[in-house]
Amino acid sequence: MKLDKSLYAWFLLILLSIIWGISPMLIKKSLVSLHPLEIGALRLSFAAIILLPFLAKNIKEVKKKDFLILFISGVVGNVIPYFLYPIAQTKIDSGTSGVLTSLTPFFALIIGVLFYNQKATKNNLIGLTIGFLGTVALILFSSNSRGFGSDVFGLFVVLATFLYGINLNLIKHHLNHLKPITIASFSIVSILPITLYILLDLTPFVDHIEKFEIHRNQFYYVAVLGILSTSIATIIFYNLIKIKDTVFASLVTYLMPIVAVSIGVIDGENINSIQLSGMVLIIFGVFISGKKN
Repeated sequence: MKLDKSLYAWFLLILLSIIWGISPMLIKKSLVSLHPLEIGALRLSFAAIILLPFLAKNIKEVKKKDFLILFISGVVGNVIPYFLYPIAQTKIDSGTSGVLTSLTPFFALIIGVLFYNQKATKNNLIGLTIGFLGTVALILFSSNSRGFGSDVFGLFVVLATFLYGINLNLIKHHLNHLKPITIASFSIVSILPITLYILLDLTPFVDHIEKFEIHRNQFYYVAVLGILSTSIATIIFYNLIKIKDTVFASLVTYLMPIVAVSIGVIDGENINSIQLSGMVLIIFGVFISGKKN
């Protein structure tokens, strides 16, 4: 029995929200002893190693005209954001990072409308607004949250979401003829020289690897970030863009805070009625935005 395309898209959206929802926690644990740039570069290096065999298998699918777009996609969708998040989380909490990440659907829609003649449906606008309000309620009334604050480091996350919005549209409108595994493997492997340069020359990685026993757990956390939250998650994400559209795929950023709060509850944190209401709003907003008019 063939799985319905729409149901399959929703399944991927929920799965991706779970995978990416644990990423802030992994970054937080990695920052205990690793440098922010080290986390980003090591994360991308792990992902590149995993994806290298897939690139070798599918490289013939890539045309010369795709090379530049794939490289740009790797830079704006992976390199820069994966360094911005660890830097931001040295000064802001994961809750603030989560609510700012939910700006991604707005940027994806705005860029699509301005540069690709994408039509913003009524359901898109209503759903995005409801979902964003739910995310704000979920984060601002968390027992661990300090709110948005005025820390300039939050702008690093905003910049990352803007770059995600650009990357979503690049993939949908310029690379949709390629398989998601090809896009993910080429874009991440092609930037490996950049990530290795940053890792070896701009971070204390060599010193840390010599004292592996001290930093072992942090290296394990980054390995999970690279293998699960980067290589596997990126393939799932690009599948979502191919199956549906940029706005639907970016709705994952609304579901991620629910995962983060749920992990906190499992870890013994309390959840209040306003947070529960926020979760309901998010789910309703995602449902509305994902429906056709």
